Amino acid sequence: MEEHYSEEKFKQHIRTVVQKAEGNSMDERPLTLSELKELAISMGMSEGEWDELQKKAIVHLATAEKHLKARNFEDAIAAAELATSINPYLKNSNSILAKSYQMLSLEDKDTQALQKAEYYARKELLTDPNDQVAINVLSAINKSKKNAGAASTSRKKIIMIASAIIGLMLIGYFAMSTKASGQSSSQLENDLIVAEENMFSKFDLVQTAINQRNNMLPDLFAAAGGQHQDLSELNNEIASLRKKANQLTGEKRFELEGKIDKKVADAKQLVKTYSDGKDVATLLVQIEGAENRIAFEKKAYNDAVKEYNILVKKSKGEYPNYEIQPYFNAE
Repeated sequence: MEEHYSEEKFKQHIRTVVQKAEGNSMDERPLTLSELKELAISMGMSEGEWDELQKKAIVHLATAEKHLKARNFEDAIAAAELATSINPYLKNSNSILAKSYQMLSLEDKDTQALQKAEYYARKELLTDPNDQVAINVLSAINKSKKNAGAASTSRKKIIMIASAIIGLMLIGYFAMSTKASGQSSSQLENDLIVAEENMFSKFDLVQTAINQRNNMLPDLFAAAGGQHQDLSELNNEIASLRKKANQLTGEKRFELEGKIDKKVADAKQLVKTYSDGKDVATLLVQIEGAENRIAFEKKAYNDAVKEYNILVKKSKGEYPNYEIQPYFNAE
């Protein structure tokens, strides 16, 4: 029992520490592992506790590798994310996440998983440019994109041949008038593609931050004691809203996320009235730290949406697949 308690204590301490790993503002550089250790010790963690926690990260990563070999991709992702939540610089952790997400995308035809595979592969190569797993993942993704483009091109060839004669007759007429506009139109489409991908990646970071905050809530309710009916009802309401939010997109999802934020604020207030213990105080600090991260990621997402929407308006409907996107309520 004492060992289990120690592990939980480590996890509670490190959640706040790891939030510092990527920096809290555009001008703040990410903290190194030694700086994270120094911060953890300043928060009350001993050298021995820190070392024990790093061993846990290695165990979680080894578990992730076993799940990956057994083709249990979702379990592999969960274990690898546990490892990186303790040590974001753990060797090969990002490449294991990249490979797991890549295999999951092939198994489930999940495009979002493929995007995450590409993200983690690129992240791994930032620290280890020679990581062969990450290189292979990116190579496979790029090849897949090229094959998809080639298949699309093949289908278009018949139409192109059929329309070639008509095109030749019209080309003289349109050549001069479309030269400048064609170049600018092509550039605009490229800008739209980049802006859309940037917006999607920013949204993933918002959702990751929200999930990190939400995953702390069960511990918070448990620390306050399970005998309070109003807390139990609030916990059930938050769980129900989260389930609904995961099934929605756009403004409807943002609206539900706003309701969840208000319910979480109510929960924190209730917990304060029922308990003033050290564990509760620590959890409240960690949750507020996570909420600061959410606010930062929401702002970054809204900035990306603004850039994207400006390009959509400039296109004047020339590319109907690109539509104006709503902003995330950043309160």
